[in-house]
Amino acid sequence: MNKTLSAITLATTLFGCATLGGVAGADPAPAAGLQSPADRTSIAAARCAGYGWVISNTDGLHVRSGPGTNYDILVTVNRGHRLSCFPVVAGGRYTACGTTDANGWIPVDRDGNARIDGYVASTCVRDA
Repeated sequence: MNKTLSAITLATTLFGCATLGGVAGADPAPAAGLQSPADRTSIAAARCAGYGWVISNTDGLHVRSGPGTNYDILVTVNRGHRLSCFPVVAGGRYTACGTTDANGWIPVDRDGNARIDGYVASTCVRDA
């Protein structure tokens, strides 16, 4: 009985770690397709897991019409400004906020209608 119970407990624990990405405090696995530490430098600082909030880390952060510096600037926000957001997406590469050759963009909802209406460089915001 004890061996069976121990085996069930072990299997449940291993299943939980496998499906939930590990134990509390462990680093998350790199995103699919990333092979080297050099690739990881372009991963976003903020991720906005699901619909949530990010906060600007800098003054003069451009909210753009698309995920790249080639898109129009819709508005500029300052340090501490809070934006509702969607999960990070890959877009045009940029250098900003101390990061070179980044490509993560956070889709944001500026007017509270739960729709994407702008993008900010993910290296210039943090998850709220």
